[in-house]
Amino acid sequence: MASKGDFGLSELHETIRGGEHVLIRRLRPEDMALYPDFLRDVSPEDLRLRFFAHIAELSAEERDKLSHLDYRHEMAFIALDDDTGRMLGLVRLKDELDEQTAEFAILVRSRLKGHGLGWQLMQRVIDYAKEKGLRRVYGDVLAENASMLQMAAELGFRADDMGSGFRRVVLDLGTSGRP
Repeated sequence: MASKGDFGLSELHETIRGGEHVLIRRLRPEDMALYPDFLRDVSPEDLRLRFFAHIAELSAEERDKLSHLDYRHEMAFIALDDDTGRMLGLVRLKDELDEQTAEFAILVRSRLKGHGLGWQLMQRVIDYAKEKGLRRVYGDVLAENASMLQMAAELGFRADDMGSGFRRVVLDLGTSGRP
């Protein structure tokens, strides 16, 4: 078993449904330079579904958070096009204070929705959470985000109604298995 400092260091090479060859690895600070190009290929609607508000770009505060992760309590995995090096998606996991539960957030290029990239990123973060010994992973999703809710259900998450148009998708890691 890997030591605590080794979590998430492995790189995965995958081919998604559109035929794109993808490298999934831990986010590095220098990857933030890829973010502006990435966001140009994410529709305003997809950004709203992810951030629960209309945004044009990632705030300086959000960029700073992503480029200075505290790997004891946070992890982020980036998906890169193996051929071009372009950023295709990102998933983040942040521990709660109990250090047994963590919240995820995910975003992929709009043109790649339905290609399995979100699934690959989510599986990577779930595997990481299990390896780390977390008991539960969750994310908040707008109730209208049917594709995210469907993917979460397929991955074994249950959806709890939080009111105000939100669902909390929760995966209990002690009872889940790889679909």
